[in-house]
Amino acid sequence: MKGTIQNIFIGLTLMTLSAPALFTFLDLKLADNCEKRKLNHFPDFSFSEKYITDFESYFDDNFGLRNSLISWGSSIKVNLFKSSVHPQNVKFGKSGWLFYNKIDGAIFNSYTHQNLLTKKELDSLIEVWENRKINLESKSIKYIMAVWPDKSTIYPEYLPLIMQAQIIDTISKTDQVLNFLHSSKSSIPFIAVRNKLMEEKKKNKLYRRLDTHWNQIGAFYSYHYFMEETSDILGVVPYNLEDFTITYHDESKGDLLSMLGICETNSFSETNPTLQLHDNNLTTTKSQGKYQNSLIFKNEKCDNRLKVLVFRDSFTDALIPFFKNHFYETHFVWFDYQNHIVEAIQPDIVITSFVERNI
Repeated sequence: MKGTIQNIFIGLTLMTLSAPALFTFLDLKLADNCEKRKLNHFPDFSFSEKYITDFESYFDDNFGLRNSLISWGSSIKVNLFKSSVHPQNVKFGKSGWLFYNKIDGAIFNSYTHQNLLTKKELDSLIEVWENRKINLESKSIKYIMAVWPDKSTIYPEYLPLIMQAQIIDTISKTDQVLNFLHSSKSSIPFIAVRNKLMEEKKKNKLYRRLDTHWNQIGAFYSYHYFMEETSDILGVVPYNLEDFTITYHDESKGDLLSMLGICETNSFSETNPTLQLHDNNLTTTKSQGKYQNSLIFKNEKCDNRLKVLVFRDSFTDALIPFFKNHFYETHFVWFDYQNHIVEAIQPDIVITSFVERNI
């Protein structure tokens, strides 16, 4: 009996050790990669130390059963112990909320307020924006800036204590910019929706618990406020919430779960809204722009003939379904402001649309 148990143990050990090599050799994968990054590719051969280092990085990212082992290990640690596998990227907050916390990234410096500007830096930044606006106006192009709040800005009450303790100042970089623009009586239209969302969150959940981004209700209120504040420039009357059918669905995924190596889990779920416009008689066509991750929408039945260029990041994704309904042609380009793109597209209006950690 003892010998049988030993043989079984030896057999299981050999299977465990050989399974990754076998799956690597056969190029078999039981699970997809859930991490929010590109895995290392097989390096070009060369007689150098760099090749050895690059090959090791490639193998670490691609050995057999890697994705499954990461997912299984992450699931056990997250589901049983409610503990982050990558605390340097993701933190568990209160009431099941997850927060982005990349220590060496813009988000850490943003929510801790360690990205504050000196007076000289602030002067230089605003001067760049002012000169940009003057340059665009000389070409009869209107310019609008918009900043969207980080999740931690709207829901600080759900931050874990360790993240709260790292905040070094009550003033944020967004506060600095708004105060400077106000005191200098700048003519730059700089739309910040933080106060609006702080008011609306009393009635609705505006951000996703398992993701860094807002949900469609949060995006709607931001869109509505943006259009109201820029009505003298854009001439747009925004839709009201009553113009949409709202349906709710349960989700067990989000980019913060992906950062933990989990594609989807039944242990974490939340209810998120989807908005569908009533009686939409607009004919909207979608195409890929020539720039990376750029999209073009055209509304043949739109009352105006405005061409709008939006420089944006991922927070604008949820705004696209609203913005695209109001202009004849809308270009969404995933870059910071680039003058050569403005010259190529020749828009009537330029909008920069970024989450506050990216301003």
